[in-house]
Amino acid sequence: MNLTNFKIVLRLIKNQKLPSLLSIFVLTLGMTSFLLIFFYIQHEKSFDGLWKAPDQIYRLALEKTLPNGSKTTTATNYPGLCRVLTDEIPGVECATGLWPDVVTAFTTEHFLKDARFYWSDANVFKVFNRPFIAGDATNPFSTIQSAVISENAALTLFGRRDPLNEHFKLNEGWEFIVAGVFADIPENSHLKADILISRESLYYYITHFDNATSKLRLEPITGSLEPPSSSGRLWRNPQAYTYFRLKKNAEISSVSQKFPAIYKKYTSHLIEAGQKSAFIPQPVKSIHANSDFEQEISPNTDSKTLSALYIVAFLILMMSWIIFVNFQITQIIERAKEIGLKKVAGASSYSLLSQITLQSVMINAFSILLALGLFFALRGQLSRYVGINGQLPVHSIFLLRFIGLFIAGSFLSVIYPAFILISKRTQMLLSNKFAKNNDGFTLRRSLIVFQFAASIGLLIGTITIIRQVSFMKNKDVGLKIKQTAYSFTPMSLIKKEGATEKLVSYMNEINKLPGIKATTVSSCIPGKEISFHSNHIYPEGKPELQGDNFGILNIDHRFQEVFEPKLLAGKIFTEEDSPEGTKLVINRAASKTWGFPSPEAAVGKFVEVEVNDFLSIPKSTFQICGVIEDFHQESPRKKIEPLLLMHSYRWKYDVGYITTLFDGSALPGEMLSTLKKEWEKFFPVDPFEIQYTNEKYQLQMSADKKLAGIFSVYTFLSVLLAVLGLFGLAANSIQKRTKEIGIRKVNGAKITEVMAMLNADFIKWVILSFVIAVPVAWYTMQKWLEKFAFKTDISWWIFVLAGLLTLGIALLTVSFQSYKAATRNPVESLKYE
Repeated sequence: MNLTNFKIVLRLIKNQKLPSLLSIFVLTLGMTSFLLIFFYIQHEKSFDGLWKAPDQIYRLALEKTLPNGSKTTTATNYPGLCRVLTDEIPGVECATGLWPDVVTAFTTEHFLKDARFYWSDANVFKVFNRPFIAGDATNPFSTIQSAVISENAALTLFGRRDPLNEHFKLNEGWEFIVAGVFADIPENSHLKADILISRESLYYYITHFDNATSKLRLEPITGSLEPPSSSGRLWRNPQAYTYFRLKKNAEISSVSQKFPAIYKKYTSHLIEAGQKSAFIPQPVKSIHANSDFEQEISPNTDSKTLSALYIVAFLILMMSWIIFVNFQITQIIERAKEIGLKKVAGASSYSLLSQITLQSVMINAFSILLALGLFFALRGQLSRYVGINGQLPVHSIFLLRFIGLFIAGSFLSVIYPAFILISKRTQMLLSNKFAKNNDGFTLRRSLIVFQFAASIGLLIGTITIIRQVSFMKNKDVGLKIKQTAYSFTPMSLIKKEGATEKLVSYMNEINKLPGIKATTVSSCIPGKEISFHSNHIYPEGKPELQGDNFGILNIDHRFQEVFEPKLLAGKIFTEEDSPEGTKLVINRAASKTWGFPSPEAAVGKFVEVEVNDFLSIPKSTFQICGVIEDFHQESPRKKIEPLLLMHSYRWKYDVGYITTLFDGSALPGEMLSTLKKEWEKFFPVDPFEIQYTNEKYQLQMSADKKLAGIFSVYTFLSVLLAVLGLFGLAANSIQKRTKEIGIRKVNGAKITEVMAMLNADFIKWVILSFVIAVPVAWYTMQKWLEKFAFKTDISWWIFVLAGLLTLGIALLTVSFQSYKAATRNPVESLKYE
């Protein structure tokens, strides 16, 4: 390959500006799209690969089989499990447990609201190695007041000053001292933490903190403060995230064989009650993409979604190469006589091949450079769209692999076009029949069918995803959450005498404000998982009906005024009903679970209730006073569980939710300002933080909304690429029939007849594409919808719409070319060679 070939190729590119520019455009588009999606997928699949020897780290989830045979699987496990793993199983190097809590951390100047907080142990930094910026990672909890915080928490609470040995408080005033600062856990980890404190401290503060004076009584500590690992209280409720690290030569299969013995040894009380459990080891690297259990520590993605994005990315890249091949074939066929003459003049096959491949290489090389530039320019926007803080990470090894992939694809995409010319004899290249018999038209038509089948499939998928997201967004929640806002109950009231009375006084004052319709307090709000559960609930005299898992929602007497649930029978609590009484309200799902023929039949009946969760209720008899319609506590993705509503001021971690309903008469800013003044009057030491309930609820669907957005963009790109491919093929096909069109017009053919003739051939391809795409798209979307408890249907009109849209776009594309040919002067057409 010499300078002469290079000059010839530059001249060819310059003379073929439109095909060259279109080639660069489609290749750049395909490569950029592929890079953006692939690096996003790599980010999602890279979760928890940052830890030391991550393949040795596992989380133990819990699968419970209740007496009635129903199963629930939680990401949390029994708190006692992490303390016995090392002793009971030789293959376990170390284990740790993380107990979440709802806390606000504060100093005299700053606060950290709803911190990512866990009660843990020193082993947490053996399982999850995280470098310490200050303090000692080998002995992080040296005193009962020691706390370890992240860089970000240190910056929030203490600004730029040295945080080591600084004091801060939690919730009701528990004071701790910073003993260490660990580097922030990166974005690509399912486990993120702001503050870690030893469980020993938790037990010490429970028994030594005076809530009346907010003072801690410091005494010498002898022995462990935690209950014995065999204590039944540690083996009743799954409330801790349990992780362990394998020894280097240990196998998870042999370790897993020891789990049944541990369960049998420590949970005999559960076994006697008819409950079975199984510990499920999850590789920590698989959690983010493959785990969807109850009580997940953070929102995870879905491996099926990532696979779908993989397919879409490859489809776009393949379509861009297909269009490039089509363009190359068209250009090379036009140069057949030129190549033939060069062969006659003595040009070698190698020289000719060099010219042909050099042209493709230059176009591909320029496209690769443009694609890399666009990728780095757009990755910030993609990062923000999918919720990644900072820039989408790029690893040089992957980037080099992609460049290699693009180069290989570029090379392969030019082999067939070059083979068409180089492999033919000179006489054939100089023949007028060559272009008709050797243009690879059958292959190119097949590629167009593939492109349109992919576009139709993506259209069907995108419409279905958008419909499902719209369905969830607009589905009646069953509660009134618009024009409501919520805040946590004041942390300063926790464990304080007269706390309930002060909170009620505050809400009474709030209800007097203009623009406020009502205020209520509850243990949970729409959009958050129900706090309490029990499977020891059944109608009086029918213990055989226990076993189903019931949610328990503690509310006050104004719950109905704020959220307006639909009352089916009886009544909901009123001001005359005393808190912590013996009446309860159930939802329709609970009524059906117990077999009541109607909601009215359930009112007045008695039920036995026993709760051993964060909320403890000894076996007691309650009377059903009302039945309400089912409502979506969480996203429509999840099924509605049987639910009990109790009149109580007891909440998980002693933290409830105050929800206020506005009447819309005042501006939101003015209303929030008024609320803040009233809050500061009652609770001057607690920061005022408030969020809109509807926004919180809609956050559950943010991942699905982002998926719909990504699919919409890539579907548009696939249709655009298919149109460009069809445009080039139609132009070439019609050009070959120029003389035929002229003869038909001389013999009296009308413009519409000529257009119909030319369009008919292309319509067949689109119809074939539709037939191929429909069953594949239907099956794929049926599988995707399976993960939703409440879902839209895949209506017939979706397929018709996708087909008609594609057909319409194809007709417009082809008609532009066919109209030009049909209106051309037949004299010029008959002269065409």
